[in-house]
Amino acid sequence: MLVPVELSTEQLSSLRDLVRTGVLDEDQERAVVAALHRPAAATRPERLIEVIGYVGGGLLLGGAALLVSTSWDDLSRGSRIGLLTAATLVLLVGGLLIAGGPTAVRVISGVRRRIVGTLFALASGTTAFLGGATVDRDELFVGSLAGLVVAAATYLLLPTAPGLLATGLFSALVVGDAAGEQADGTSLTVGLALFVLGTAWIGITLSGLVPQRQLGLAVGATIALIGAQLPITDNDTAAWAYGLTAIAAVGSFATYLREHSLVLLVAGVVATTLVVPEAVWDWTDGTVSGGGLVLVAGVVLLAASGLGMRLRKAEN
Repeated sequence: MLVPVELSTEQLSSLRDLVRTGVLDEDQERAVVAALHRPAAATRPERLIEVIGYVGGGLLLGGAALLVSTSWDDLSRGSRIGLLTAATLVLLVGGLLIAGGPTAVRVISGVRRRIVGTLFALASGTTAFLGGATVDRDELFVGSLAGLVVAAATYLLLPTAPGLLATGLFSALVVGDAAGEQADGTSLTVGLALFVLGTAWIGITLSGLVPQRQLGLAVGATIALIGAQLPITDNDTAAWAYGLTAIAAVGSFATYLREHSLVLLVAGVVATTLVVPEAVWDWTDGTVSGGGLVLVAGVVLLAASGLGMRLRKAEN
């Protein structure tokens, strides 16, 4: 019977050496660490330390946001860059110190993993502010791109839920701004770009490259649905909105039959509930009253829910 132990930095470094020399692969490394270290439920002091870590990171990001909104114009560019650089370094270095060093960060677990993942995700936020502060125009694009680089890099180093959410958010901001402001695009081009991005996220997740499978699917489905709905803001492209949303609904249900993911089932139900009232409104040139649309939406929601229940029953 294995006794739970906390591996030392030297032991973790030795494991990494075995991976580098090809004796073990990364999956086997994680399996060894998991077998030797099965942490018990967090004690009250551990929970308190975890909360303090979250609060500290949140205060740093909140302070950066408050600085941007209140005192930004009073600071020189050098001061802005210096403060945001310091905040970013505190978050990144703090995360590495809590992890036990760069070599240990990939295999930490439990409370430390959650804290470090959160600090890294917050660092991508301060990096986004920093990127925007270095330019005179296109602040959103440059800042989001900088945030995406840090979010993706730290997620590859330590795959966690906060890191995945940060990467998904900044990827959507970068693609949306590139298709819109940078390319002088319309709501249709931005919507199509986000729809493709969301679909790509789903594909990458299903390929097994994203450890947090359900969250990865949720990120992809959310981005795709937002992209599908954007063209509805322009009367000339409204048909694209419910067309793309219909594709999202069919794709979600079809993929659910193969993957059996509740996230995909919910995405299909939401997309179906959105698309039918929109199509009815467009096909009738808006003659259907608001109450009628609510009624249609209710019927569609019940029908979609019924379909979802049948699919779940068939799965079980």
